Amino acid sequence: MLKFVNSGDGAIKPAYLLAHEGWTRDLEREDYLVEPWRCHLASGTFLLGPRTLALLGTSRNPCGIVDLLRAHDGDDRSIILNILEQATGAPSSFCFSTLVRGPSGQSSPLCCVGNSTLAGDVGDGTLQGVFAFPRHAEP
Repeated sequence: MLKFVNSGDGAIKPAYLLAHEGWTRDLEREDYLVEPWRCHLASGTFLLGPRTLALLGTSRNPCGIVDLLRAHDGDDRSIILNILEQATGAPSSFCFSTLVRGPSGQSSPLCCVGNSTLAGDVGDGTLQGVFAFPRHAEP
């Protein structure tokens, strides 16, 4: 796993572009496959890349938070929800790492690095970032 976070762990900091860029560089340096994602807060929909969709075992794109969390273990779900909820309250940089169970039932590591950009109106803005997984876990 990555040096900055272990499976089942996460971190959230005030919006800090250098943290986001550094975490993403660490993923690329460790030979992770990196795929962008985006969430529009007004609609609550997530746009995921095709490899992430396959790893999560869903084909719906855009998808909702339930689709995103379904493949994660129960304990990790609460960590992920907490981080995403905090990120919708204030501009933030965040990351988490988890194990997901794909359609075959096999567990694979999945890392997320993201940031939130909030508009003046409550509930408006975006979450965006990358999902990454080791190349050997590629669906």
